[in-house]
Amino acid sequence: MQRIHEFYGHGKLLLTGEYFVLDGATALAIPTRAGQRFTVGPLWGDLRYDLEWIIDDNTDEPRRELFFLREEWHSAAQPPRDPVRARLLQLLRAAEQLRLGCTEALYQKKVTSRLEFPPDWGLGSSSTLVYFLGRLLDVNPYKLLELSFGGSGYDLACAGAAQPLLYRRMGHYPEVKSVSWNPAWVRKTYFVHLNRKQNSREGIAAYRNVETSPRTLGQITQLTLALVNAPDLRTAARILTDHEKIVASTLELQPVKERLFRDFPGTVKSLGAWGGDFVWALSELAAEKVQAYFNERGYGTVIPFNEMIWPSDE
Repeated sequence: MQRIHEFYGHGKLLLTGEYFVLDGATALAIPTRAGQRFTVGPLWGDLRYDLEWIIDDNTDEPRRELFFLREEWHSAAQPPRDPVRARLLQLLRAAEQLRLGCTEALYQKKVTSRLEFPPDWGLGSSSTLVYFLGRLLDVNPYKLLELSFGGSGYDLACAGAAQPLLYRRMGHYPEVKSVSWNPAWVRKTYFVHLNRKQNSREGIAAYRNVETSPRTLGQITQLTLALVNAPDLRTAARILTDHEKIVASTLELQPVKERLFRDFPGTVKSLGAWGGDFVWALSELAAEKVQAYFNERGYGTVIPFNEMIWPSDE
């Protein structure tokens, strides 16, 4: 009897280094409690197809069932209009480029993927998928990412991480350093969802239109390392405010606090691609007052730091 194999990838949040991590700045990232689960087992019943993929994307919509023939990912045919189907075929074709024949691991298989967070949270539905396929098909996930979605790869590092990490992009073999980082002051910080999903590829494209100096990359790295060693909330707030100023001046964008939360009694930092997904709020206010501030302005998802990060030492 064929075994069922299970895989898991953590979601991710990039706390520092957004955009600049693409050019080698050191970034601080955290794996989140919520991620994506995958199971791989034998395909039973109708064997007219070579692969069945069931997708549970954590919405009210019913699970999607997709069926594939092996010829579809061994050909150079135009991708289908269905974006989900096209994404999976793109990844399988890319994997074959990296290691010919590796997708035999999917022949006559049934894959189930289950997302543990709402897709508009931007915590890494794509990166956990790339991480899973890299493990299953025994290909370098960073190379697979480059041939498909693109990006720095920090999210792949988070998918397999057990604690926060410092990440520096170095081709297909990045420098990843786990850090035991959960200072007391982070308990006065919160992740707030801005009620929209930001397209990270659009943000990357905008960043690529500007020239970043080695001096700026060095400043971002210094701020990242300073944050890891910040002894208190006030120091951390000052570091993150300086970080926001650098990103804002580089991309000619308005920091999120100036744009949306001018009267917030604390610091608010954008995360990831500016303009959507989550922001990071730091405040001496009691948790219920922070919650009330954002709720009153229409932001219903306010998550304390240690309820988001994996693992927690509560």
